[in-house]
Amino acid sequence: MRAIVLRRPGPPSNLRVEEIPDPVARPGEILIQVRAAGVNFADVLARQGLYPDAPERPFVPGFETGGEVLALGEGVNGFRVGQRVLAYHRSGGYAERVAVPAANVHAIPDSLGTQSAVVLPLNYGTAYVALYRTGPVEPGMRLFLHAAAGGVGLAAIDLARRVGLEIVGAASSHFKRERLQSEGVKHVVDSRRVHVDRVARTLYGRNGGFDIIVDSVGGRSIGQGVRALRPGGRLVSCGVASISKRGILGALGLLFSTPKIDPLQMLRRSRGFYGLNLARLMGDPALVREVLGELIRLAEAKEIHPEPGRVLQLEEVATAHHLLERRRNVGKIVLRV
Repeated sequence: MRAIVLRRPGPPSNLRVEEIPDPVARPGEILIQVRAAGVNFADVLARQGLYPDAPERPFVPGFETGGEVLALGEGVNGFRVGQRVLAYHRSGGYAERVAVPAANVHAIPDSLGTQSAVVLPLNYGTAYVALYRTGPVEPGMRLFLHAAAGGVGLAAIDLARRVGLEIVGAASSHFKRERLQSEGVKHVVDSRRVHVDRVARTLYGRNGGFDIIVDSVGGRSIGQGVRALRPGGRLVSCGVASISKRGILGALGLLFSTPKIDPLQMLRRSRGFYGLNLARLMGDPALVREVLGELIRLAEAKEIHPEPGRVLQLEEVATAHHLLERRRNVGKIVLRV
């Protein structure tokens, strides 16, 4: 089968199309004919050699796939050959076929396209946990989104609208900010020029602030975000996009620029900090099944609208990584296989 293989860390050109043996469905696994594969920032970090949970090289990247069941391993029930399914896994998605534990596979309803379904596991999953599982969510709460035009950002906007949050979104380009305005974001700011604590003071005064901040950038923005929280507010750190352009130098810069969180100060001001790595939460299949099941239900009910921002061919994977690495993507990038 065709697959994208990473043999050594480096630039996007290190992702090569190769012919490798087909996987086999072992007991408890499902073999999937892949039709769509999600591209995530964690894939970029893994390619750069900066993702600690990446498999040993060489490996096939890809955390999430959608396609049809090709074969069922011994002991697998509840699925049938030819059924459309969505799967999440630690690697193997950038390929024509992948074998996945049955516990990590979900049926795709007829009302949801395969490419749309692939947007759900990591992007919508991260946004869902960040908003709904880290604390209360009530109409009128103030939400600030870093990288609001990215995959997680647009997913968070979709999920926040359904509960009536007041959304403030930051983006780095005029085109992205126009997209946020079209999504109904109340306040749109230029992330290159405005810090979140200044935004909070401008919009809500010195004693105001945000109830929820979702930060997928990291570094200095963490300290700025903590200062921008109102009493009872929380900052959810779910990414380190600020390191992507500079590789190992960016990682070192992130290390030195990220402030230490003082628990006594957080206690005194009644603020919260939450670190979120959805890939780690995948170790709890029951939690992920619950979250994905709810997201699929919301999509079926048309309460959320998952759609890829851009679809590229499998052979265009280097372009996909370049767009993500340079933060030029709007929404989720999906590979058509």
